[in-house]
Amino acid sequence: MIRYVWLYLLISLFCSCTSSIERDAKSQMELTMKELAKDPSSVKISDVKTMFSNDSLCILHFRCSAKNGFGAMRACLYEYVYFIRNQSSNNEKRLESVINLDDKDEKSVLEQAHDNYNEKFLESDSISSLKDEDRKAWHIRLASEMHMIFGGRVVGEDRYDIENW
Repeated sequence: MIRYVWLYLLISLFCSCTSSIERDAKSQMELTMKELAKDPSSVKISDVKTMFSNDSLCILHFRCSAKNGFGAMRACLYEYVYFIRNQSSNNEKRLESVINLDDKDEKSVLEQAHDNYNEKFLESDSISSLKDEDRKAWHIRLASEMHMIFGGRVVGEDRYDIENW
């Protein structure tokens, strides 16, 4: 009986854990939002949802409220993209991007991936022959990489440096 209780607890613990990249992304997202805020102590993050996650990419949607430059609280919906780019077996770069989804001029990475998927953007025969789920993941990764070139940065740096990409 005790064996079954332990087995149940281990399975529950294993199933309830988020992946390592999701934990890293959520932690870094909070640090980044505080870094970007006028008043870091006013940052409140809520409604965090993992929209996509695999071994090298995590996309989160969340609501963040913080004081603006005038001292008023402002809340917006954001997309946070956390991307691990392996340059070699011992060298990886962690990239990030924050997109304000309430800004109509901004397009989310997931929206761009959806459009690219429907248009078969840059698909070769090998990509178009993938299972549908794998093809979608390929387009999400492609849209994320392209977005990082123009709107992302290396985690911990002030801006994205294309020469070190």
